[in-house]
Amino acid sequence: MRVLVVATTPEWTPGTRLIGSVAAGLAARGDVVALACASRSATERAVEHAWPRLSVRSVTGSGWFGQAMSVRGIVTALRPDALLVGSEADAVLAALAMGKRGGIVRRFAVDEREGLTSARDETLPWRARFALSRAVITPWGQRTLAVGWPQHTTQTTDDAREEVPRLPVVSPHIVLVPAMEHDEITAAALRAVAHLRTRHPDLRLSLVGDSAAMQATRLHAAALDLSAIVQVVPADALLHHELNDTSHVTSMAWVAAGGDAGALSTLAAMQQSLPVVVPQQAPFAELVVPGVTGFHVGTDNGVAVVSDLARLLSDADTQHRMGRAASARAARAFGWDAFVDHAADLLARAGGVARTRITRRPSLTPA
Repeated sequence: MRVLVVATTPEWTPGTRLIGSVAAGLAARGDVVALACASRSATERAVEHAWPRLSVRSVTGSGWFGQAMSVRGIVTALRPDALLVGSEADAVLAALAMGKRGGIVRRFAVDEREGLTSARDETLPWRARFALSRAVITPWGQRTLAVGWPQHTTQTTDDAREEVPRLPVVSPHIVLVPAMEHDEITAAALRAVAHLRTRHPDLRLSLVGDSAAMQATRLHAAALDLSAIVQVVPADALLHHELNDTSHVTSMAWVAAGGDAGALSTLAAMQQSLPVVVPQQAPFAELVVPGVTGFHVGTDNGVAVVSDLARLLSDADTQHRMGRAASARAARAFGWDAFVDHAADLLARAGGVARTRITRRPSLTPA
């Protein structure tokens, strides 16, 4: 199967990162894959760095029409069976480029509204109506959570983990994934951490993300007298399973971010055998089973779970049990290979081609 993945968003976001990972995953399973992204953008540079063997095509042109003509040229040259896109704007570009020649699979972000069931729905933006009228667009993730993340290549097996002695929790450590812009959900999490510190004076807190983008969150932490225990770690440390080593042991993860960033962070933490706290109203809250793999917390009552978390921070066995349950659930229900195979199945059906036989090549799997 020949697949073109279109990701023209210039910013390297969790959503574009996931689309790039799917492209590399499809290539690893034996499909012929190319990824089209905006020329000289952060996305293009990041893809070339993360997957240097993945075929990358630059989308040039000024404005929407220029980009559309560029994508059409790429489609004409590659003649893909199907296209994979991750946004409405890219779906329109793909529809104009493909016409009636093939199908398009659009992956919906985890916090996007459901709908887009009819091309004649007058409530839809004109671009969506135009896209649906030009080609068959198969939605991926409108009504079920369509998100996954590659397992770490050096992750140990459950048997190997059992052979390693479980060290007592001496210094409790919470990893907090804040919202991109400081909001009440993040504020509630910080207030809960401040309460936990009264019970665990040696508590440490890591904020995941870009330091420059978290000024408001760091100021709030300072107002709660948390500056002495706060450090900032890059998102890749969580997404690429770099939080736990011999000198750096994490107790749990608290995810306050929404959308794809929150969902991917939750899965990454679960894969690293961490209990996870998530907002109960988040679309990805179903990832976490309360009391089994983590906890749900309301927008304004983060303090309500302090007692449960305080007990968990003091109990290494319970942390280990919940973390193992989280890891097993992530592998069973949201495994990366199954996620990519699902994408391949949707693309094959959309393009009207037979499914490609799987011959995964580890050198091309997502970084």
